[in-house]
Amino acid sequence: MASLSLIHNYQAAPEDLKNSAPLVLMIHGYGSHENDLFGLKDYFGKKAHFVSVRAPRALGFGGFAWYPIHFDEVGAKTSDTTLAAEARDLLRKFVAEFREEHQLPDNPLWLMGFSQGAILSYAYSLNYPKEVQKVIALSGYVLREIVPNKYALAAMQHLDFFVSHGSEDDIIPIEAARMTVEFLEKLQLKHHYQEYPAGHGLNPDNLQDLKNWFEEALS
Repeated sequence: MASLSLIHNYQAAPEDLKNSAPLVLMIHGYGSHENDLFGLKDYFGKKAHFVSVRAPRALGFGGFAWYPIHFDEVGAKTSDTTLAAEARDLLRKFVAEFREEHQLPDNPLWLMGFSQGAILSYAYSLNYPKEVQKVIALSGYVLREIVPNKYALAAMQHLDFFVSHGSEDDIIPIEAARMTVEFLEKLQLKHHYQEYPAGHGLNPDNLQDLKNWFEEALS
């Protein structure tokens, strides 16, 4: 569907759950597309609305990005934080459009992001905590330049994070995930964190733990 500000895939919850089922926004990583995370919906059953969005920046070869990543002459990587903040707010705009289009004004919003999508999931939830209930952050981290410096902690205590990372990740090192968990702990935010013997991706144990967490969150 391309009628809204982002191209996306959508699988609706059953009609009897339309107004109560969570709206799960699936946000892919750098170089991927809206069909990537959308396949995970089959692990989670049909008790949610699943919406998988495509990033606006085409990279060629069928891949897209939410914001540019730059490399200097020695290979050090930096994110374009100005455009990352724009992407964060573009996602928020899309959610508002989607709610109006499909008449889902009050459904709980869950964010599910991988890599760059996880970075934006953290940013969305930490900037606009009243709009989000749960966050699934897969192989990502908190990018400090696009989250607040100060927080109203009372407005955030409902947030619940599932955080997973591969211990052999050579794209986003495991240390970034561990520092993010320390960040969540300082804010006293509820979170489940697990490391897996994997690279930059999800292994079967990770998928099973995520499925279990998702089912428990729905109950």
